[in-house]
Amino acid sequence: MTAKRIPWVAVAVAAGVGVAFVMLALFVRDHAYRMYDDAFIYLRYVKNVRAGCGLRFNCDDPPVEGFTSPAYLALLVAGSLVTKRLVTLTQVVCTVAIAATLVVAIAGAAARWVGDPEDETNGGGAHRAWIGAAIVVAVAAVLGLDHYVLANAVLGLETPVTSLVVTMAGLAVLTDRRRLALSLAVVSLLCRPECVLLVLLLPLLPWARSARVVALLAGSVLALTLVRWVVFHDFVPNTYWAKAGGTLRHAELGAAYIGELLGDHFPFIVLSPLALVVRGARRAVGYVLAVSAVWIAFFLRTGGDVFLFSRLAFPLVPLLTVLAARGVAEVAMRAARARPAVAAGALVLVAGAFSARAAVAHHLPPDHGDPKVIRWTALGEYLRDRYPGKTIATIPIGAIAYYSRLHVIDMLGLTMPAIAKAGRSLPPELLQRNWIGHERHCLECVLDAEPDLVVTTQFRAEPWTSVEEARAGFYAEWLFVRAVKEGRAPYHVVDAPIAPDLHFLMFQRDGE
Repeated sequence: MTAKRIPWVAVAVAAGVGVAFVMLALFVRDHAYRMYDDAFIYLRYVKNVRAGCGLRFNCDDPPVEGFTSPAYLALLVAGSLVTKRLVTLTQVVCTVAIAATLVVAIAGAAARWVGDPEDETNGGGAHRAWIGAAIVVAVAAVLGLDHYVLANAVLGLETPVTSLVVTMAGLAVLTDRRRLALSLAVVSLLCRPECVLLVLLLPLLPWARSARVVALLAGSVLALTLVRWVVFHDFVPNTYWAKAGGTLRHAELGAAYIGELLGDHFPFIVLSPLALVVRGARRAVGYVLAVSAVWIAFFLRTGGDVFLFSRLAFPLVPLLTVLAARGVAEVAMRAARARPAVAAGALVLVAGAFSARAAVAHHLPPDHGDPKVIRWTALGEYLRDRYPGKTIATIPIGAIAYYSRLHVIDMLGLTMPAIAKAGRSLPPELLQRNWIGHERHCLECVLDAEPDLVVTTQFRAEPWTSVEEARAGFYAEWLFVRAVKEGRAPYHVVDAPIAPDLHFLMFQRDGE
């Protein structure tokens, strides 16, 4: 995606990539294995695929699409053919994907966009020497110095792979690589459900309105839907049903999530609409902005996300950063009356201010594990050794399921279609940021499954001894604990002594 450049713009690209790689390497050194619990859901699927169970969360259950990204899962399955260290595999795949995204964004910042003059050294506008290098430096600084960008390399989720595909697809559109843009838009369907926007909105571009292109786009969506129906007997991922939304309270939380994204986490992307002033590229830029706008606006329905670093919006960030840098450069060129050195200096100052703020405000101290995930890992190992062959019901199904190797009932429905499709959410007055994505519940579904153990998220330093002192952390847990206290669920309290001063609250079925 790199067009002809004058030599020292190429030097700027090499230097920018080099600095970004150094920052990424240092970050990974200090933060490796800071994984989210959902990463272990992928690893559970990997193990079951390798065991011949297919796409099942529990080998004796029907197939269920309880994961977000088929593409990321496929990469992990492929990697598992090389190594059995699956946790480390997530770190390698995600780090490589973030590194590749940085390369594509930084190099793409120097590429000639659709409509740019062929002669970049004489009348080439934003691609003159000063401006070309400044855009590259701006993108490298904004992305490479921000820990909230680099954090995606160690969280173990599909975000880096999605970011790479979205960035490449957007730059293919901006540089008028039509076949590549079309191919990447189709591939993106396997990365995250939101990527369907890359396909649905592609006909905003005149060249994508031909009968052949529209047929290909429609056919790709139809084919994926057909495969999903054949494998999972559903038209959308079960993860879609497992997420609530659509209330006024969700809209309020979603607006706050968008405000956090644009006001604190990645404010530089607010400048991306300035790229609309680039001559000849308005339609291509408009497509990228339209995809981004609809993607972000959907948070008003879902309420956003409980996890940090705006991970659901991050796949857009590298591409929008390129747009913002190019847009600022173009506006600065016009304001400086085509004096490239002045415009370049203005861009570097603006990007430098955003980068300096992020380097300070987003700094993450060295940390090699999420405390919650570390506790759930220990709990999973405890259950594996103490309760072999049992069925458990729990809410954090990642590390607990992966390490326990037991049959797991997901109380939130992510891997349980009956619970996900029950359609039950929290009362709006109880809904807070920490509940988003964890709202589904179906108490009778859990009780009908008759799990041997119900493992809660509650822990403390002292042993748990009675149901009267039991408490809950999630609404689905609260419903279950209330049922036990009222005598409607045949379970009694069991203490799980995981470590000194670490006791988890569990319930065992009466008679077990």
